[in-house]
Amino acid sequence: MLDLAVSQPSVGVLRDQGFLQGFGIDLGDPNKWGDETDPRIVGHDVTAGNEEGGRKAMENLLAKDQDINVVYTINEPAAAGAYEALKAIGRENDVLIVSVDGGCPGVDNIADGVIGATSQQYPLLMASLGIEAIAAWAKDGTKPAPTPGKDFFDTGVALVTDQPADGVDSISVAEGKNLCWG
Repeated sequence: MLDLAVSQPSVGVLRDQGFLQGFGIDLGDPNKWGDETDPRIVGHDVTAGNEEGGRKAMENLLAKDQDINVVYTINEPAAAGAYEALKAIGRENDVLIVSVDGGCPGVDNIADGVIGATSQQYPLLMASLGIEAIAAWAKDGTKPAPTPGKDFFDTGVALVTDQPADGVDSISVAEGKNLCWG
């Protein structure tokens, strides 16, 4: 598990715990990462959300267990660094790296075989809907209704991969490239 920072900002905790929950792993305290007891988790390390941090964190986890076969990363730059660490020991083709964001460089890394899949978000939609909500509130105090069944407005997410798993909704890299940002 390649996380963001020791301080465990909420974005890092939510991504980490969401991945583990989706993977079927029992969470310890869902408000922090690193207290899980599942033996499949080799450990957590921090990346600062950048490539060098991802490389170093991956090296640290590989020092604990050379047989790692799935790596979660906080974002795609950290995933690229993890890939470089795996490549340095000849394991780049037998470890699945999954990530979060869905920016264009990350989607390109899926096409290139660096990342197996990424959870694509839509920040431009988030920003435009935020501006619309501010304008409506400033005009007459109207607050947008949350997405049904949620306590927030959900702008969506899609798993981008060209190797979809049975029963898991996903879009192709070509579709991801049409929706990516950055």
